[in-house]
Amino acid sequence: MSSNYKEQINELKDSLRIEDVIGAYVHLEHKAGGKCVGICPFHDDSHPSMSVHKGKQIFKCFSCDVGGDVFAFIQKREQCSFADAVKILRERFAGGSVPLIMHTPRKVESKPKPELTPAQLEALEAQNHRFLLTLYCFHPDLAEVGEWDESHSPTQLDSINGVDLDTTQPTSALTGVKAIEPSGKYHPDCRGIAQTYVDFEVGMAGRSVPHGFAAMAGRIIFPIRDANGKLVGFAGRTTFNPTQEQKKHIKKYMNSSSDGLYKKNETLYGLFQASNAIRNEGFCFLNEGYKDVLAMVAAGYPNSVAQCGAAFTNDQALLLKKYTSRVAVLMDADERGRNIAAEAIKVLQKNGIQTCDLVLPPGEDPDSLFRRLGRKSFRAIIRESQLTDQIQSTTPKNEEIPQSKVETEEKIQEEAILGSDRPRLEAREVELQQQIDKLYNKRFITGYCPDRIQLNIDLMNLHSQLKQIAKQLNRPKVWY
Repeated sequence: MSSNYKEQINELKDSLRIEDVIGAYVHLEHKAGGKCVGICPFHDDSHPSMSVHKGKQIFKCFSCDVGGDVFAFIQKREQCSFADAVKILRERFAGGSVPLIMHTPRKVESKPKPELTPAQLEALEAQNHRFLLTLYCFHPDLAEVGEWDESHSPTQLDSINGVDLDTTQPTSALTGVKAIEPSGKYHPDCRGIAQTYVDFEVGMAGRSVPHGFAAMAGRIIFPIRDANGKLVGFAGRTTFNPTQEQKKHIKKYMNSSSDGLYKKNETLYGLFQASNAIRNEGFCFLNEGYKDVLAMVAAGYPNSVAQCGAAFTNDQALLLKKYTSRVAVLMDADERGRNIAAEAIKVLQKNGIQTCDLVLPPGEDPDSLFRRLGRKSFRAIIRESQLTDQIQSTTPKNEEIPQSKVETEEKIQEEAILGSDRPRLEAREVELQQQIDKLYNKRFITGYCPDRIQLNIDLMNLHSQLKQIAKQLNRPKVWY
């Protein structure tokens, strides 16, 4: 870089006031001593934690640890290179004079990173454990304290698991997660799912976090363990659902970097906890997100895992293949979720794994359904979530669907069932549910052939009978 270029950069920097540049993006409040404070745009900031020093012409966020000069702010805010930051500053804040001529840097071939030594991997894992110990965790024995009932004095509740339990007020919460700070009380805001969050070590990071975890500050933290139980990384979620405009500046999830310890493309969330259940059940559920896995486990499906990231990889498929040869894909019921499911099914089938595609009500996901409907209705939806349009797509339009034996038998028994008393109806309801579960299991391993068509017909007939009984028993109506 020529000395002339450096001089031009310094002249540009001297011609700008950092408070004017940052003030164009963030509302700044001027303080005494030549300083300004404002909401930091680089993390979920609820209180002004970014300081701008007029005299030194620098900024610093004391929460997420981001700082630097005016060029550093533009690079971070606009997600651009240094050269682009210079161009933006000249055009927007320095009158748009002739752009600087920057010499093309000499290309340097990137060298592959060396493998970490066992000692380095142990050090990274130890660092993860230290961060885990700083999380504000949920305490089941306080769940009945009426969302932290203040009738319990601080002296009674001040030292459970070493966490300060002084009286505090709730802050803003995301859908399905309530965080209470700064004293370290956090819970998932759903009674039926709380214990699962405890079992999976979910907590909340404070505003002040250990070195190296600045991006996780103030977020809901999902610890990630590999198949052997090693704590390899974390996923941090915002405490609210960002709008499309906010997503430009705030990431919904921040993940640990893929280093020698955490290999995102080779890791499945929840596999360590689900491995025995997968072997016992003979298959596993593949979900889209961390919260979906926790909802599935809370609903009684411990054989559930999630891909770490938007794309399901060959390495993840090969990892699953060590535990099962059957996977039920259950992603979010929106366009993006359906695309993710389709891609995951391709990868699974490519690796010789049998798949079953499950579909939820439009716009829903396992976490939202569990919280809205509860465990029993959620399980009913999972039973109903098999795709049923294969009958239409695999049967010619002019071909009549044959009547099944199950349909004939159920019609004969229908009048007797409708006139029976409640105990008999309840017994029949259980019997039908068991038959449906068996057929679903059989359907899972049946390919697209006449046998599968017959299975679909049998399932539809059994569901029809089950709905009739549910109506007589005044069961709450769930999505069909």
